[in-house]
Amino acid sequence: MTNYIDIWDYILLPFYLVIIYFIARFIKDKNINEHPEFKYYIKGLFASVFGSIFFCLIYNYYYGGGDTIGYYISAKALNNLMYKDFHSYLSILTGHLTPENYSAFDSNTGYPWYYSDPQSFTVVRFTSVFLILGLRKFILSSIIVSVITYWGLWKLFRVFNKIFNNIKQKHIAIAILFMPSVIFWGSGILKDSFTLSATAWIVYSFFNIIIYKKKILFNLILIIISVYVLISIKPYIFFALFAGLIIVFTYWQIKNIKNTILRIIILPIVLIIVMSFGSYIVLTLSQTIGGAYSSIDKVIEKAYITQDDLKKEYYGGNSFDIGYFDPTVNGVLSKTFPAVIAGIYRPFLWESFHSPVTLLSGFETLFILLLSLQIFIKFLTVWILKSFKYSIKIILDNPVVLFSIIFSVSFAFIIGLTTANFGALVRYRIPLIPFFITALFVLKDYYNKELKN
Repeated sequence: MTNYIDIWDYILLPFYLVIIYFIARFIKDKNINEHPEFKYYIKGLFASVFGSIFFCLIYNYYYGGGDTIGYYISAKALNNLMYKDFHSYLSILTGHLTPENYSAFDSNTGYPWYYSDPQSFTVVRFTSVFLILGLRKFILSSIIVSVITYWGLWKLFRVFNKIFNNIKQKHIAIAILFMPSVIFWGSGILKDSFTLSATAWIVYSFFNIIIYKKKILFNLILIIISVYVLISIKPYIFFALFAGLIIVFTYWQIKNIKNTILRIIILPIVLIIVMSFGSYIVLTLSQTIGGAYSSIDKVIEKAYITQDDLKKEYYGGNSFDIGYFDPTVNGVLSKTFPAVIAGIYRPFLWESFHSPVTLLSGFETLFILLLSLQIFIKFLTVWILKSFKYSIKIILDNPVVLFSIIFSVSFAFIIGLTTANFGALVRYRIPLIPFFITALFVLKDYYNKELKN
């Protein structure tokens, strides 16, 4: 078995940890007096860093390979090309994956994987830059990735902490910074680390713009950069995110109109403008991306093929089946409930004994399931004691909770429908975890207060 971790990873690791700690300590000390939430900064950062180290050890010694190894090897080859042919390196780094550029690689540079897959190779392009800071070592480079991508989650934690200033701070910290699957899958050299961070940046900037009206130009630039990252790696995350944000933006604008008559008059106009703009953006991006995202029919076809593929024997006992569906819009919609349940709550604990990583996810989904049931019971109790309107008003009155639920459910539907096995499922769903758990904690707190009153 090839070992991708060498002695220098272990020799230099303590020095990297010390440097990261002192930089983090400086940032914390500088901000803690005015912003008490910085007491979680170092804890969250080192949860991500140690998650990255554990991730590297698992994939090097337990699995002996995997996508993260492929990205690392490919990034090293691209990094080697920088010294041989800087012009070709810059061309590839900016996304020009042409045959001419590929011919610049040779046996001395090594040949990168994923060159024919632009979405996967985007991770290679990003990682090649971080390899410089990580001295081209697997663990050290992975740590650098975890530190850089952690910043998006930290920004999300801060804006949610500001919005939900009456909710226990530790609950928001748990939801965003300390969920095990997010720490493990969102800290290594993988697509998921970059897309999770980009998702967090988009939501952070969006709510800074529509709620706090601050640094609008700067936040728009952050959104554009983050959208580029999502579109380049996992476009379906952007589509789920965009749907949630556009719905909440529309609702927020209409809700802020105090005059009922004016609201009724403006409602159809706003809906037409927003839906037209949203449809134009989705259609334009879909045609630009091409492939399985170029039309609804191709998306459905991809989902059908993926689900049919899970019947194959090579998935063993690690596969799950939401049942047969026709490759039509109605057929796909008929699987909404099982797909959403799979996307959020599976693997159930009894389905997760195939590997240590899946078992960890099994305990996490058990926690999410129990927390969800607790919220549902409180929801019903408030409904019975007051009214359904009052019970649902708690959700509708808060745009962030509303967005978190819409995004989580729509994203869970996508991955539950198109993912074939638990190994992929537990990794693909991490973008929804911070939002869904935050929404559950917020609703729990609100319903508790109502029941006490």
